[in-house]
Amino acid sequence: MVFEWGVTARSVSPVAGSTEVLVTLSDGRQRQAGLVLSAIGLRPRMGLAQAAGLQVGRGIITDAQLQTSAAHVYAVGDCAEVQGYNLPYVMPLMNQGRALAATLAGTPTAVVYPAMPVTVKTPACPTVVCPPPLTSVGTWQVEVSDDGIDARCLDAQGGLLGFALLGTATANKQALAHQLPALLPARP
Repeated sequence: MVFEWGVTARSVSPVAGSTEVLVTLSDGRQRQAGLVLSAIGLRPRMGLAQAAGLQVGRGIITDAQLQTSAAHVYAVGDCAEVQGYNLPYVMPLMNQGRALAATLAGTPTAVVYPAMPVTVKTPACPTVVCPPPLTSVGTWQVEVSDDGIDARCLDAQGGLLGFALLGTATANKQALAHQLPALLPARP
């Protein structure tokens, strides 16, 4: 398994007489592979928020109650950076929606993020990731087998901070998720 960071795929083409593909990278290097997984990420568009004078970072910066740097203006979803976290997935959005609905109904409510493993739905290489909290310090322990990878980030006392699972190791998702602390409230 080879990971290529900081480059993009310029082209992917079949290799004649093979089930593999030839990947040409943005730096000109070529790699032959039987499987290609591209994780390009998401980046919110924040031009309107910036033009309105809202404070932005990786997203529109909010407090725990989803309020931006402007009074009575809130941000949710892919564009919201809640106390340093920008989580472009369904579960954080649902938690944000519940918290903001309560706040707007008169009960100020901070959003809470439990541990939320993300499943990448790729049948050829099932993947589950649950990154450690932003401010955590830990060491990664990685076990590789013929049919999977189990990578765990542990704190100095051996407590689980996050994980990444591939292949058959994804069967450990629920057991590991129950061992994780909540992301928010992680900071005051």
